[in-house]
Amino acid sequence: MTELKLYKTTSKGLKLIGMSLPFILIGVWMIFESPEGTSKYIMGWVSTCFFGLGIPIGLFQSFDKRPQIIINESGIWDRNTNQDEIKWEQIEDAYPLDIYEQKFISIITDNTFVFEKKPYKLAAKINKAVGAQNLNLHLGQINIDENGLTELIHKLKNAEKKDRNKIIQNFKIIKSGFSLSMLVKIILYISISISLLLLSLTGITAFMIIMIVMGISAFTARWQPKNVTIRKYAGIATWFGLINIGLFLVTIKTYEHISVSVGKKISFEIEDFKSHNSCYPNNIKIVTKNLELNPLEEIFANRIDYSFTDQYYELKTINLFNKQRIYDQYTEEWE
Repeated sequence: MTELKLYKTTSKGLKLIGMSLPFILIGVWMIFESPEGTSKYIMGWVSTCFFGLGIPIGLFQSFDKRPQIIINESGIWDRNTNQDEIKWEQIEDAYPLDIYEQKFISIITDNTFVFEKKPYKLAAKINKAVGAQNLNLHLGQINIDENGLTELIHKLKNAEKKDRNKIIQNFKIIKSGFSLSMLVKIILYISISISLLLLSLTGITAFMIIMIVMGISAFTARWQPKNVTIRKYAGIATWFGLINIGLFLVTIKTYEHISVSVGKKISFEIEDFKSHNSCYPNNIKIVTKNLELNPLEEIFANRIDYSFTDQYYELKTINLFNKQRIYDQYTEEWE
């Protein structure tokens, strides 16, 4: 007997991992930067633990090799429905459905199909409200064109049993996979994320405006308006806002780490130079050329203004918000 088996795609699991990582990094940053027992410290642990669940779940989805949907001459079976195989003779109709960008195929069955697990009344009401049936094939983890699969279901339910194996054998899986339009969308999303980050770094006002827009978008998406376009773009704007928070905090933390590291290295070399020459160097290049700096540290070092007298020296720089900062040799921090 010929069978068509549909499996999970690894990209969905990797996407979940990628979406979880920024929030895990934010949580870890809050843990290390906050005193133990404070609300910020607790929220850091909550964020890390909650979004950390996305890692094992994403890995499971990526490496789960069990068939999710099996189609053969007798019927169709979906792992996610927790139901027995649906016989072709029991299917009256099928249609594709998009619920908040999650792909489904709703199956209308006759009275001979008995639900092994009856749907809850609340679930039945929700299904009715969104135009779904009590039996729906979930395609969220499967890379396949839902319209093509719906057409196959129609053909098989209307065909004679002796012809179904041939129909299944001739079916070609059309994947809704990578395409030029998807590449353009990825480039566009990356460009928007970078633009929002650069805008956030211009000042706290710009960052707060982005936060407010994200909040409004999140409320709109949660409100679930009937207009699909509004709901879609509200969700996208919410994710852009959340990603921007992650990128913003990671950028600030990385910048602080690099700036302190470079400040310590340069300060140590200046003091070492004076101990050997009884005076401060007349140019910062004299000390930086002896340092083993990585490319990011070199960029920061080139932004430092150096001045000196017989008694002391001073290091100045401009931070990401274009505010002047002076290095304190005693605290080993930029003030």
